[in-house]
Amino acid sequence: MQDFIARLIEESKHFLNERAQIDDDIGQEAAKFVAREIPAPSGTFEKSDSPLIRWIEEAIQFGSPETANLLNALKPSLPFLPWKYNYEPRADMPDLGNRMGWGEILGPEAPYHDEHFCFGFTLLGKNTLYPAHYHPATELYVVLSGLAVWTLDGVSKVRGPGEFILHPSNHVHSMQTKDEPLLALYTWSGEDVVTLSKYV
Repeated sequence: MQDFIARLIEESKHFLNERAQIDDDIGQEAAKFVAREIPAPSGTFEKSDSPLIRWIEEAIQFGSPETANLLNALKPSLPFLPWKYNYEPRADMPDLGNRMGWGEILGPEAPYHDEHFCFGFTLLGKNTLYPAHYHPATELYVVLSGLAVWTLDGVSKVRGPGEFILHPSNHVHSMQTKDEPLLALYTWSGEDVVTLSKYV
């Protein structure tokens, strides 16, 4: 599995490298990951028992030619990512942890330990709302598979495979899937990548 993860990291950097050549806010965030030195792993990747596993096969089916290589690199690793959902429970959405989560590869609690930067993948099932939330970290997403409505500071837009989305520090944002699951690469950067997201 370690070889698959190493290939996934390499392919992820390769994918972001082209966007990193554009000198704007998104390009600068992409460049941070491309230039990041990845430490040796301090943890292992075991087969996940997360309820999100049931979405994996469908979640990789809605990519594009642009994201195909990265999805191919990601596919064998998906069942072994450390999928989690660690928000406080919501009485109005009690099954949310069964419908969305993230598998972090690099970060403070990830198998590749880094106290100052995070990298991983977010997965939402079909017809799932990731409610409005915010966090201190600056967050970069690139959609790999699936159409979804992305909302930032009250402005909504449908985003698809290959599109980059930047969430500045502490700006409120949300995502809503419809008929397709969503699979996206994310990074977190900034002075605080430890403090978890909070719902609005």
